[in-house]
Amino acid sequence: MREYFERCAPGQAGVDAGRLLELCRELQKPQYGLHALMFLRQGKVIYESYFAPYEKGERHSLFSVSKSFTAIAVLFALQEGMLGLDDSVASFFPDKLPSPPCLNMAAMTVRHLLMMAPGFSAAPHDFKYPHLDDVINDFPYSYENFAYQPEVDWVGDFLHKYVEHAPGERFLYCSACTYMLSAILQRLSGQNLLEFLRPRLFEPLEIEDAAWQKCPAGVCVGGWGLSLSAESLAKFAQFMLQEGRWQGRQLLDAQYIRQMSQCQILIHTPGRKQPEQFGYQVWVEGEQGIYSGVGAFGQAYVVFPEQQAVAVLLGGSMQYLRALQILRKKFPKAVGQQGGAAAEQELTQLAGTARIAPAEGMPSWQEPLAARYSGREYALAPNYLGLTAIRFWFGQRDEVELQMGRRSSRLPIGIGAFERGKMPLIENEYMDAHNQLVFSAAACSGAWQDGKYHLRIAYTEQCYISDFHIEFTAHGICISCGRNVGFVQSANMPILGYQKE
Repeated sequence: MREYFERCAPGQAGVDAGRLLELCRELQKPQYGLHALMFLRQGKVIYESYFAPYEKGERHSLFSVSKSFTAIAVLFALQEGMLGLDDSVASFFPDKLPSPPCLNMAAMTVRHLLMMAPGFSAAPHDFKYPHLDDVINDFPYSYENFAYQPEVDWVGDFLHKYVEHAPGERFLYCSACTYMLSAILQRLSGQNLLEFLRPRLFEPLEIEDAAWQKCPAGVCVGGWGLSLSAESLAKFAQFMLQEGRWQGRQLLDAQYIRQMSQCQILIHTPGRKQPEQFGYQVWVEGEQGIYSGVGAFGQAYVVFPEQQAVAVLLGGSMQYLRALQILRKKFPKAVGQQGGAAAEQELTQLAGTARIAPAEGMPSWQEPLAARYSGREYALAPNYLGLTAIRFWFGQRDEVELQMGRRSSRLPIGIGAFERGKMPLIENEYMDAHNQLVFSAAACSGAWQDGKYHLRIAYTEQCYISDFHIEFTAHGICISCGRNVGFVQSANMPILGYQKE
């Protein structure tokens, strides 16, 4: 991928390299699970690190950071006179309304969707179909073992929900609101979000790697599902910092960016001294005008208007909110001063050592059990991962063959590092990263510990890293599964198998 932004040392951009080094060391601790980290000041990259096997220029799922892009699309439509913020949501879909909608549904507007204040007492979900697993997320229409059903009408389901409270009064984090914004834009323009944003945002910013999940009706899901590289996300963050201006052109009126990034509603959380603030699909900090788009497990961009700087994070950790808290607190203190050359050199070294920990233990050539089980094929009991058979080859170079139904692939396994391969499945634009457990782009690492083989698979376009601890027996196999983060419990279920004759 071509580098878009100029690179420079922190001191050249007026940033104290010593303080930035301290911050980056903190953020790059394993508990924060970073996959990529970027800082820009005055439009120049002053620090970037990519955690192998995650690579520079590689697309990565953004989860709810997607919401910011949907909001920007709505503001473009507002600028072009396609809609108004106080237009009724129901007015766009007269063909899908019950007769009549409840009064609060009739009062719900585009503005209420943007500020996450629809009036629902709980985020709407659709659980019409039997499912076998608990769901631990707040995203609509996604649960384990889910297959999209063409007859499920997401817009119709939303409009048929009872709205208990007056819209605009209470904050409720609701991804269905953002989906409805996407559906409104598609109905007005005849284009999905990707098509709508391409000439208005993506082409001017030279963002070429965008991909977005769609619902069964072909509508981009809006509230999640967008994938971009770290540098493409940095372009968007810089566009926000510059209040819609890019390369001398005012693409989007600055007043709309200001509205989006200012507090539109207060969030009163029990136990917090001060309420949180939310703009149009972004989180707003009370001090210094800092705001951010935040996605599950560590996807984020953060804009520091007073410091003329932005930060981008991609990752996979349950502790990501703590990492963002540290970032927002410490980065502004690094701006306006200059550190020494030694600290800048240490920053370069820190970036060069960034990596995801590979599987730890002995290589196969040092493990006596390895030769005994090398080449054996095991049929697997039905499981949520969809794997039907597995076979390992152990030696100077380890490999694993995975079978999913009629498809199979052979992946190299790195020793003390990751090696890249492809899982045996075909992805499409309707796959949901919330409940999907296996992905195509993968990198593997393996080692032996206490007579068991540890296979670690990093899905390099996702936040997920799976660990398989494999115990071989005389005639079978037991795989203990685990994952760094996730929305469904079945990612951690054991898998049993028997040796094929």
